Amino acid sequence: VLKEHSKSTMSSELEQLKVQHEELRLTKRAIDRETEDTRTKTIEDKRAAEAEIEKLQLDLESLKEETTELIQKNRSLETKVACLKEEHEVKRKKQEEDYDNQRRSKQKLQFQEAKLCTKKVNIEKKCDPVEVHKLQIEELKKEVQFNKNEREEVKKIYETEMNKLDNVMAKLKFQKKTWEKKLQAAREELLKLNANCINIRESSRKELYDKDLLLQRLVLDTKRCQKSIPELEASMTLLENMVKE
Repeated sequence: VLKEHSKSTMSSELEQLKVQHEELRLTKRAIDRETEDTRTKTIEDKRAAEAEIEKLQLDLESLKEETTELIQKNRSLETKVACLKEEHEVKRKKQEEDYDNQRRSKQKLQFQEAKLCTKKVNIEKKCDPVEVHKLQIEELKKEVQFNKNEREEVKKIYETEMNKLDNVMAKLKFQKKTWEKKLQAAREELLKLNANCINIRESSRKELYDKDLLLQRLVLDTKRCQKSIPELEASMTLLENMVKE
């Protein structure tokens, strides 16, 4: 009876130990899974954060480059504006001088013309009106012919000047279209190169991180083996002693 009671007690204790062992095994497995998940999440989140940081760095570099270029262009334009103002002031002063000289010359000639017209009218009053009108008609014919010639000359000047300007504009429009195409091609190439750069960095980073994930797993497993081997050896020693006893 005592032996059966002892066996029953040992069996009950063994079952309890098995249950405790299973609970500890499951707890250890759950902890290991959580550790692995955290380690994987650390690498993945670190990968995402570094990719975002790299994108921000590229954006920042682009902004710095564009800002620097614009600052240089602005400085160049400021210098150009100052030169334009100075050039305009020189031309304005020269134009004012020419205008004053031309105005004085005109006034002088108009005064002389008025005197001659008055003198002519006084002389015409003393002449035969028929002959005077004939003379005036001849003079008007000459003036009409002069005006016609002047009109044709002005038209030719207009056509010549506009042809020159049209040729210049046509040439500039052609150059503008050519450079617009070159600029568009350069922009597309820049976008393509940036995208290629980003893709290469992302693929390279992914390859390294995936390998790093395996490497860290190996490191962790190695540490566990280094820890478990002495424990197994110590446990085996205890078991061997138990067997001897």
